[in-house]
Amino acid sequence: MSKGLADKITEVFKPQVPLWTCELTSKHVIVAGVNRRRNAVKAKAASELPAGSLVSSYAESNIRNPESVRSTLRQLLGQAGFSGHEIVLVVPDDTSRIAFLNAENPSKNPEEQNTFIRWKLKKTLPFDVDSAQVAYRILEPQKGNAGVDILVALSPRAIVEEYENLFDSLDIHAGMVLPSTLAALNLFQAPSGDSLFLKVAPDCVTTTVFQNRRIQFYRRVTEASLYDATYPTVLFYQDKLGGTGLQHLFVCGYDFDIRTQLIELQEKLGLTPQRIEPMSIDDIFKPALGSVHLAWQNLI
Repeated sequence: MSKGLADKITEVFKPQVPLWTCELTSKHVIVAGVNRRRNAVKAKAASELPAGSLVSSYAESNIRNPESVRSTLRQLLGQAGFSGHEIVLVVPDDTSRIAFLNAENPSKNPEEQNTFIRWKLKKTLPFDVDSAQVAYRILEPQKGNAGVDILVALSPRAIVEEYENLFDSLDIHAGMVLPSTLAALNLFQAPSGDSLFLKVAPDCVTTTVFQNRRIQFYRRVTEASLYDATYPTVLFYQDKLGGTGLQHLFVCGYDFDIRTQLIELQEKLGLTPQRIEPMSIDDIFKPALGSVHLAWQNLI
């Protein structure tokens, strides 16, 4: 599941995944690279951004101080030993909307699939869907369900171009663009049973439900504790997805202290939080390394 998730999400932008990646958050610049076989980490580095340099949103300009962000990025790329002219760009989850669609008999023509997705979401999103950057994956059919489900990621084109132009100014082409949670999920192999995946970022928390290894639900919440962000998803899982009991809780965070909130979450849900693999790598680098398809099993 985890390996295939990126295949369709990224192929809209470019079929060949670069070996280097950069994630930008409102607080960090994160750079990582892998070898050509993608079974070893070549380099990784992270640095804090000056406060106020970048905000994460799909409704307004993100890069508030381009020179500050560019300077930090240039320094970090040099520190990591970046080489080449192409990179994967991991953007904040707040810049994208993730949706699930159902299609009874979807076309096999990619252009018609794209048209269907834009038409279906045209009246439900607060930005221009016709010009938006769209990536999607058709999920495997479920037994007993009519049609197929489609996982869709959309970002306003103007927001994506802000990030692309930043790298263009450094003579680097952003060959792929991925929201942070979907990038991190490329490292995640959901176990049997029902799982809840939490991605904790500086400005939001995303919750993703897997049932029998299949992604079923995604939700993004801002300005909420881990439990407050998680509880509505648990209710949806029980009431709408027919869930009878979550068996696993996985958490991927950044470099700030969430231990107290994790204790509350464990007490109220009765689930022990687990980190996603590989354990040998700090969580702050996992979305970046997931975006370049790190074969993490080789690191254990």
